[in-house]
Formats: sequence, C-alpha cells, structure tokens
Amino acid sequence: MTEQAAEDEAEAGLQMGILEALNEIMALERGHRSPGGVLIFLAGEREIREVALLLRKKWKVPAEILPLYARLSAKEQNRVFSPLRQTRVVLTTNVAETSLTVPGIRYVIDPGMARISRYSVTSKIQRLPIEAISRASADQRKGRCGRISDGVCFRLYSEEDFLGRPEFTTPEILRTNLAAVLLQMMKLKLGDPAKFPFIERPEQRQLSDGFQLLTELQAIDGERRLTRVGRDLADFPVDLRLARTLVEANRFSCLKEVLIIVSGLSVQDPKERPADASQKADEAHDNGGTVNRTF
Repeated sequence: MTEQAAEDEAEAGLQMGILEALNEIMALERGHRSPGGVLIFLAGEREIREVALLLRKKWKVPAEILPLYARLSAKEQNRVFSPLRQTRVVLTTNVAETSLTVPGIRYVIDPGMARISRYSVTSKIQRLPIEAISRASADQRKGRCGRISDGVCFRLYSEEDFLGRPEFTTPEILRTNLAAVLLQMMKLKLGDPAKFPFIERPEQRQLSDGFQLLTELQAIDGERRLTRVGRDLADFPVDLRLARTLVEANRFSCLKEVLIIVSGLSVQDPKERPADASQKADEAHDNGGTVNRTF
C-alpha cells in the first residue's frame, strides 16, 4: 500500500468514526429537552472543510454545522457564540482547546490528532506535521464539554493508545527555529543567549543552528555581535529570510516589486479568500483581478 493510499484509508476511517459518534450522540440527545452542541477537533482547515462537506451530504440530521479556526473572520467565528436553537456541530482545530470556550457544548469528539509546528535542524524547515496529541491536551479537550452540565467525550482511539502518549506536549521553544528569538534577545541586550536561564532549555544544536542562520543573513558578525542589518531585521514581523529580502530589495531600489512577492510568500495560502467576502472575490476575478477591492 502506498503512503497516499494509507492516508486516504486513515481519513476515511476517521470520517466513519465521526459519523458513528454523531449517531450515538443523537441517541443520547433524546433524553434532553434542549439542544446540545457538539465540538469536533480536527487537524486543520482542509480536514474541517472535508468533514463539513461530508456531514452536509451524508448526515441526515438537521443541524447547524459551523467551522472554527484561527484564520476565519471574526464575523464567522462569532457565530459559535449565538444562542442554540437546534443541534450545533462545531468543527475546530486546537484553537478551541485552550484559547476560547464555546458555549452550549454537551459533547466532544476527539480523534486525538493535531498539526504541531516542528523545526527540522536537518532540513532547516519549519514543518506542520499531523501528530498524536499528548494526554494533557486530550484531557483539555475533554474538559470543553459539560462545563455547566453533564457532558460526554468520545475519543476515537483506544485507552492503550492514550496511556502510551507523552504526558505533555513538547514546549514550543524546543521545536522551533530560535534565530528570531536570539535576534530579539540580542536587540534587548539580555546577555549571552547561551547562558540565559530558560525555563525549558533548548539543546545546544538548536542555539547553534539559530546563530548560523543569523550569520548567513549578516544579522550578526563573527563575534556574534548585532550588526546594522540585524537591528533592521529585528523590526520586521515576518520570517527573517523574508525580512532580509526586503532589506536587500530596498538597497537595490526594487522594494515595491519585492513587497508583492514577499506578501505572497508570507501567507499560508495565497489562493485562500475570505469566507465572508466570496462574492467580492468572484467579482474581482471576473474583472481579471484588475479592480482594486478591499475585502
């Protein structure tokens, strides 16, 4: 079986598990006078769209199906806070794990997976692989239901799987590129980063890799002292490589053109359009993209 075939099979199994859990929830709901909400945790936006489409096609229960993720507009996100008038199914990433509390949730469906940002020292790339969540994250998800009354959590994995998971998620400082952190520490004059008393101390190779990138970008000199370029880079709220591109573009008087390229590279998906402005997006495309419109 190919890797793609294995992924497709796992995805189909997940969707079947969600449908079975929802059917069981409907059986439990018969004992309640008021409608209850269902919170389903999924790995990312693509998975949310696919499950939403699946439920609208195959789940024959009248329900309000709402997506919830960080990049959604404030208007769309606020729909989950409106009063419940019928069964509501909220499809969310781990943004609802700790960042906010969705009211009216009586049930949680937890497949036990999430996209977790990790930096590969070998490939020099920050990745977002789908991984099994920790036991602490699973318990946090379970706590999203039944906050004001009894609730039920459906975990779509075995107890043996749960007990074999790490107790806590690896701290972000141990799984990210430290170049931007080191640059800010040097700008704020917090002393030698190698001697800084981190609560969770990064490995030496992480620090070395961060310093190496800063050297390549000419943000620090051979003595690890901040350069003028480094001070400029520290002011940009984008990836350091993109920031260095902008600094160089300004030097060669082509900043306007490079800004367009960097803007496209700095967003997750330049093809995405605001869900609450799809009509305006269609109109802009119909005009060949030449009309200046504010979404």
